[in-house]
Amino acid sequence: MLFSVTLFLLRLYRHYSIMFSSERLTVPDYVSRLQRGRSGSGCDHRPVSPGISADVQAVLDSSLPALRCAIRRLRTGKETSDSDETRQAIAEMYQLVEEAWVMPAVGRQVAEEICNRIRLDGGLELLLQLQQTPAVEITYESAKLLEQILVSDNRDYLARMGMGVILNLTRQQEDAQLARSVSGILEHMFKHTEETSVTLITNGALDALLFWCRGTDPTVLRHCAVALANCAMYGGHRCQRWMIEKQAAEWLFPLAFSKEDELIRFHACLAVTVLATNREIEKEVVKSGTLELVEPFIASLDPDDFARSLLDSADCMQGKTAADLQHLLPLLDGTRVEGKCIAAFYLCVETSIKSRQRNTKIFQEIGAVQSLKRIVMYSSNGTASSLAKRALRMMGEEVPKRIPPCVPNWKTCEVQTWLQQVGFSAFCDRFQELQVDGDLLLNVTDQDLSADLGMTAALTRKRFLRDLRVLKTYANYSTCDPNNMADWLVEVDPRFRQYTYGLVQSGVDRSCVQNVTDQQLQLDCHIDNGVHRAKILSSSRKPLKPCHTDAQPAGPDVFISYRRTTGSQLASLLKVHLQVRGYSVFIDVEKLEAGKFEDKLIQSVQRARNFILVLSANALDKCMGDTAMKDWVHKEIVTALAGKKNIVPVTDNFMWPDPTSLPEDMRAILNFNGIKWSHEYQEATIEKILRFLKGQQDQVDSPGASKGQKKKE
Repeated sequence: MLFSVTLFLLRLYRHYSIMFSSERLTVPDYVSRLQRGRSGSGCDHRPVSPGISADVQAVLDSSLPALRCAIRRLRTGKETSDSDETRQAIAEMYQLVEEAWVMPAVGRQVAEEICNRIRLDGGLELLLQLQQTPAVEITYESAKLLEQILVSDNRDYLARMGMGVILNLTRQQEDAQLARSVSGILEHMFKHTEETSVTLITNGALDALLFWCRGTDPTVLRHCAVALANCAMYGGHRCQRWMIEKQAAEWLFPLAFSKEDELIRFHACLAVTVLATNREIEKEVVKSGTLELVEPFIASLDPDDFARSLLDSADCMQGKTAADLQHLLPLLDGTRVEGKCIAAFYLCVETSIKSRQRNTKIFQEIGAVQSLKRIVMYSSNGTASSLAKRALRMMGEEVPKRIPPCVPNWKTCEVQTWLQQVGFSAFCDRFQELQVDGDLLLNVTDQDLSADLGMTAALTRKRFLRDLRVLKTYANYSTCDPNNMADWLVEVDPRFRQYTYGLVQSGVDRSCVQNVTDQQLQLDCHIDNGVHRAKILSSSRKPLKPCHTDAQPAGPDVFISYRRTTGSQLASLLKVHLQVRGYSVFIDVEKLEAGKFEDKLIQSVQRARNFILVLSANALDKCMGDTAMKDWVHKEIVTALAGKKNIVPVTDNFMWPDPTSLPEDMRAILNFNGIKWSHEYQEATIEKILRFLKGQQDQVDSPGASKGQKKKE
C-alpha cells in the first residue's frame, strides 16, 4: 500500500514538472501509464526477466502493457506516415522511461527492464529508422528518446545495427537542437567498448564533440564533458592517444574552467585526469594547462551537495554500476594527486547515492575500500586524504591512522602500528622480538620473512611484500637522500620510487648513477626486476637536465586579462584557440589574494609579448573610481600600458564607458583598436586576433569607432 502511494505521488510530481518544462517532449493529457487500471487495456502480457523483486514486478505489471501499446502505435504511425500519431507514441514512451529512471530505490531495475523491452518489441529499430525521416521534429524527438534508453544491451544493438545512422547524425554539427540529443547518444556509446570508441573516433564523432565544446548550450556541454570522460576511461590507450592528437586536453579547458555548471566542470576534470594517468601522453596533458584546474575545483566542492544535484537529474540519480566504479580504482591507486582527489570525491558522492539505495557493500566488492585506506595512511595531500576519510566513514568502514612518512627513522613501535593497519597483526610479536625498525623493514626480503619472521605461507609473503612496496613508494627519504634520488626515480617511472632506499644505502647519487652496472643494481641495490633495471640504466645514460635556478623563464606569447564574473568563458576559449595554434598563453585561474601571487601575476604581464583584454559585459565597472588600484583588471591594464605591450581588446556585449569615469592611469586603454567577438564565426574572429598579434591591425572597435570612426574591415 505504501509503495502504491509513493508511486502515485511520484507520478503527480513528474506530471506537473513535465507540464511546465519547455525542454520536455509534448505529452498528451491522457497519457498515464503507471496506473493499475491500464494493466487490462487489451494489450497482451509477456513475462519479464527472472529474478526481479516484487516491487519492481508491481511497477512493470502496470507499465509494460502501456509500453507495448505505445510501440504498436509508433509502428502504425510510421507505416501510415501519420506524424501526429508517431509523435504521440514517442512522447508516451519517453514519459514511461523518464518516470522509471527517477523512481527511488528500484528505478534502475525498472528503467532497464523498460528500455530492454523497447528493443525486444522492435521499438529501438523503429527509432533508428525515424532518424532518417525528412520530418525534422520527429528526428529530434526520436533522437531524444533514443538517448534515454541506451542501457547496456541497447548499446550493443546500436553498435551492431545502428552505428551508421548515429555517425550520419554527428555530421550535422551545425544543427543545435539535434546536437543536444546526438551528444547524449555519443556519451553512452563511448562507454560501450574500445572497438566502438575506435569506430566513433575514426568516423568523426570526437571531432563533433570538440566542435560542440566551443558552444554555450549547457545541455550539449554536459554531454560533451561526460562523453570525453567516457572516451578517456573506456576507450583504451589508442583512443587516449587520438584524444591528445586532436587536442582534446586543450578543449577540455573551457569546460573545466566554466563557472556555470559543476557537472560540466567535474566530468571535464575527470576526463583530463584519466588522460594524465597514461604515462605515454602525460606530458602533453600537463602542457595543456587543464590539469592544474582539477585539485582546486575538487577542494571547493561538497560531496553531499554534489550528490543532491545528481539526484535532480534523471540521467544520474541512480548512480554508477559496479563496473563503472571499478574504472576509478586506477585513479585511486595511481601516482597523480589529481587522480586520487577526484576518485575519492567521486566515491564520496556515490556512497551518498548508494546509501539511499542500501547498497554500500558494492564498494567492498570492487576493492575501493582498501584503496581509500591506503590514501588515508600514506597520502600527504590534504584534499585526497580528507575525502578518503569521509568516504570510508560514509561506507561504515574503519578509518586507519595516518602513517608517519619518514619510514627510515621509524622505531619498532611505529613498525608495529603499520603491521596492525595493513592486516599483519599476527606477526607483531615476532617483529617486536627481533627489534625490526624502519631501516630493517625497508630492507626485508622474501627470505627474511620466511626464515626469520615466521611467514611460512608464500601467498602471505607476497601480500606483505606488496604492502611494503606501497610503503616504500610513499615514504619520505629526505633525511637520508640529500641528492634527491627519489625524484629522479619518479621521472623515470613513479613506481621506481620504491627503490630509493636501496640506491641511497649503496651510495648511489645523481652524480654517479650513470656509472652503475646491472649487476650492482641487482646485488647491491636489491632491484630484482630485470625490466626495471634496464629502464633505470637507460635513463641514467641520458645527460642530466641543466639546472637554471637563476635564469628567468621565457615569458608567454600572450597574457589574457578578463573579468571573472562575465568573461571567464570567452577568456578560456581564447586561450585554447591560441594554444592549439602554437601560442603560449598565460591565464590566471583563481585570482588569488595579494602577496606572492600578485607579484607573479604582474611579472607574467611584464614578461608577455602581447596582452589580450577581454571586455565582457561590465568588465570595467569595478575600475571606475578605483584610485587605490585594488582591482585586478585595473592592475593588469596599468602594467600592460607601462610595459608598452601589444594590447588587443576583445569585446563581447561590452558598452564602452565614459573615459572620465575611469582612473587616469588606465584611460589610454580606450584608444586601442579592438575586435568584436563572434561566437557563431569563431574561426574568422580568431584570424583577426592573430593579425592584431602580428601587428596587422585592420579593424577598430573602440569608443571612437562607435561614433562613426570605424575602419572598413
